[in-house]
Amino acid sequence: MLQFDKSQATNKNAVYLDTVNTGSGYYDQLRVVYSQSYDRSSGSFAITALSSPTAYTNWLLLQNSGSVVPTPSGQYDVEIYTTTGSVEAITWGTYSPTWTAASSTWINLTGSAAISFLDLLYSDRAFVSGSNESSITNYVSDNENGTYITYNG
Repeated sequence: MLQFDKSQATNKNAVYLDTVNTGSGYYDQLRVVYSQSYDRSSGSFAITALSSPTAYTNWLLLQNSGSVVPTPSGQYDVEIYTTTGSVEAITWGTYSPTWTAASSTWINLTGSAAISFLDLLYSDRAFVSGSNESSITNYVSDNENGTYITYNG
Protein backbone atom coordinates (compact mmCIF):
# COMPACT_ATOMS: atom_id res chain seq x y z
CA MET A 1 0.00 0.00 0.00
CA LEU A 2 1.34 3.41 -0.98
CA GLN A 3 1.14 6.33 1.41
CA PHE A 4 0.82 10.00 0.50
CA ASP A 5 0.78 12.89 2.95
CA LYS A 6 -0.62 16.20 1.76
CA SER A 7 0.92 18.10 4.68
CA GLN A 8 4.49 17.01 3.80
CA ALA A 9 6.57 18.92 1.26
CA THR A 10 7.82 15.68 -0.32
CA ASN A 11 6.39 12.17 -0.44
CA LYS A 12 8.49 9.08 -1.22
CA ASN A 13 7.29 5.58 -2.05
CA ALA A 14 8.89 2.42 -3.38
CA VAL A 15 7.10 -0.03 -5.65
CA TYR A 16 8.14 -3.48 -6.79
CA LEU A 17 7.53 -4.01 -10.50
CA ASP A 18 6.76 -7.43 -11.95
CA THR A 19 8.28 -6.46 -15.29
CA VAL A 20 11.30 -4.19 -15.71
CA ASN A 21 12.18 -2.09 -18.75
CA THR A 22 15.87 -1.10 -18.84
CA GLY A 23 15.49 1.23 -21.80
CA SER A 24 17.01 4.67 -21.40
CA GLY A 25 14.44 7.29 -20.37
CA TYR A 26 11.61 4.79 -19.92
CA TYR A 27 10.83 6.01 -16.37
CA ASP A 28 11.34 9.73 -17.10
CA GLN A 29 7.64 10.70 -17.26
CA LEU A 30 5.44 8.95 -14.72
CA ARG A 31 1.98 9.77 -13.47
CA VAL A 32 -0.28 8.46 -10.70
CA VAL A 33 -3.97 8.08 -11.54
CA TYR A 34 -6.12 7.93 -8.42
CA SER A 35 -9.75 7.19 -7.61
CA GLN A 36 -11.22 7.75 -4.14
CA SER A 37 -12.87 4.62 -2.81
CA TYR A 38 -15.83 6.35 -1.16
CA ASP A 39 -17.08 8.98 -3.61
CA ARG A 40 -15.14 7.85 -6.72
CA SER A 41 -13.57 11.29 -7.23
CA SER A 42 -10.50 10.93 -9.41
CA GLY A 43 -7.54 12.71 -10.92
CA SER A 44 -3.84 12.33 -11.59
CA PHE A 45 -0.52 13.89 -10.64
CA ALA A 46 3.09 13.66 -11.81
CA ILE A 47 5.73 11.68 -9.93
CA THR A 48 9.49 11.48 -10.36
CA ALA A 49 11.58 8.32 -10.42
CA LEU A 50 14.47 8.69 -7.96
CA SER A 51 15.98 5.35 -8.94
CA SER A 52 14.90 3.15 -11.79
CA PRO A 53 14.75 -0.64 -11.79
CA THR A 54 17.66 -2.49 -13.32
CA ALA A 55 18.30 -6.02 -14.54
CA TYR A 56 19.24 -6.85 -10.94
CA THR A 57 16.47 -5.18 -8.96
CA ASN A 58 12.78 -4.53 -9.63
CA TRP A 59 12.36 -1.65 -7.17
CA LEU A 60 11.25 1.76 -8.42
CA LEU A 61 11.76 4.59 -5.92
CA LEU A 62 9.29 7.46 -6.46
CA GLN A 63 8.95 11.02 -5.21
CA ASN A 64 6.24 13.65 -5.53
CA SER A 65 5.30 16.99 -4.05
CA GLY A 66 2.78 16.88 -1.23
CA SER A 67 0.89 19.79 -2.77
CA VAL A 68 -0.26 17.66 -5.74
CA VAL A 69 -1.73 14.90 -3.56
CA PRO A 70 -5.55 14.79 -3.49
CA THR A 71 -7.58 15.90 -0.49
CA PRO A 72 -6.62 13.75 2.48
CA SER A 73 -9.65 11.56 2.86
CA GLY A 74 -8.55 7.98 3.27
CA GLN A 75 -8.31 5.09 0.84
CA TYR A 76 -7.66 5.44 -2.89
CA ASP A 77 -7.12 3.07 -5.79
CA VAL A 78 -3.96 4.13 -7.62
CA GLU A 79 -2.26 3.20 -10.87
CA ILE A 80 1.17 4.32 -12.06
CA TYR A 81 1.64 4.90 -15.79
CA THR A 82 4.41 5.96 -18.11
CA THR A 83 3.28 9.01 -20.06
CA THR A 84 4.15 11.35 -22.90
CA GLY A 85 3.21 14.99 -23.30
CA SER A 86 2.59 17.48 -20.56
CA VAL A 87 -0.07 19.78 -19.22
CA GLU A 88 0.52 23.44 -18.56
CA ALA A 89 -1.95 25.50 -16.60
CA ILE A 90 -3.96 27.99 -18.61
CA THR A 91 -3.59 31.52 -17.34
CA TRP A 92 -6.61 33.78 -17.61
CA GLY A 93 -6.16 36.19 -20.49
CA THR A 94 -3.45 34.14 -22.25
CA TYR A 95 -5.67 31.53 -23.88
CA SER A 96 -5.89 32.52 -27.53
CA PRO A 97 -9.27 31.16 -28.78
CA THR A 98 -12.24 33.35 -28.06
CA TRP A 99 -14.93 32.09 -25.71
CA THR A 100 -17.31 31.47 -28.59
CA ALA A 101 -14.66 29.34 -30.34
CA ALA A 102 -13.74 27.33 -27.25
CA SER A 103 -15.53 24.00 -27.15
CA SER A 104 -14.45 22.83 -23.70
CA THR A 105 -14.93 23.90 -20.11
CA TRP A 106 -12.13 25.93 -18.54
CA ILE A 107 -10.91 23.07 -16.34
CA ASN A 108 -10.34 20.84 -19.38
CA LEU A 109 -8.29 23.32 -21.40
CA THR A 110 -4.52 22.82 -21.62
CA GLY A 111 -1.75 25.06 -22.81
CA SER A 112 0.39 22.43 -24.50
CA ALA A 113 0.26 18.81 -25.60
CA ALA A 114 -2.16 16.69 -23.62
CA ILE A 115 -0.94 13.76 -21.58
CA SER A 116 -0.99 10.32 -23.19
CA PHE A 117 -0.97 7.36 -20.80
CA LEU A 118 1.19 4.56 -22.17
CA ASP A 119 2.13 1.57 -20.01
CA LEU A 120 0.54 0.58 -16.73
CA LEU A 121 3.47 -0.13 -14.39
CA TYR A 122 1.79 -0.70 -11.07
CA SER A 123 -1.62 -0.69 -9.39
CA ASP A 124 -2.39 -0.81 -5.68
CA ARG A 125 -4.24 0.91 -2.86
CA ALA A 126 -3.02 4.13 -1.29
CA PHE A 127 -3.76 5.93 1.92
CA VAL A 128 -3.79 9.71 1.79
CA SER A 129 -3.32 11.61 5.03
CA GLY A 130 -2.55 15.20 5.81
CA SER A 131 -3.94 18.45 7.04
CA ASN A 132 -7.53 17.33 7.70
CA GLU A 133 -6.52 15.07 10.56
CA SER A 134 -7.76 16.06 14.00
CA SER A 135 -5.26 17.79 16.23
CA ILE A 136 -3.96 15.92 19.25
CA THR A 137 -3.65 17.79 22.52
CA ASN A 138 -0.51 17.00 24.49
CA TYR A 139 -0.80 17.56 28.22
CA VAL A 140 2.68 18.23 29.52
CA SER A 141 2.25 19.74 32.98
CA ASP A 142 2.37 17.53 36.07
CA ASN A 143 -1.15 18.38 37.29
CA GLU A 144 -2.97 16.91 34.26
CA ASN A 145 -2.48 13.26 35.10
CA GLY A 146 -5.60 11.13 35.22
CA THR A 147 -6.43 7.88 36.94
CA TYR A 148 -8.77 5.12 35.97
CA ILE A 149 -9.99 1.84 37.43
CA THR A 150 -10.39 -1.38 35.49
CA TYR A 151 -12.45 -4.35 36.56
CA ASN A 152 -12.12 -7.98 35.56
CA GLY A 153 -15.18 -10.14 35.26
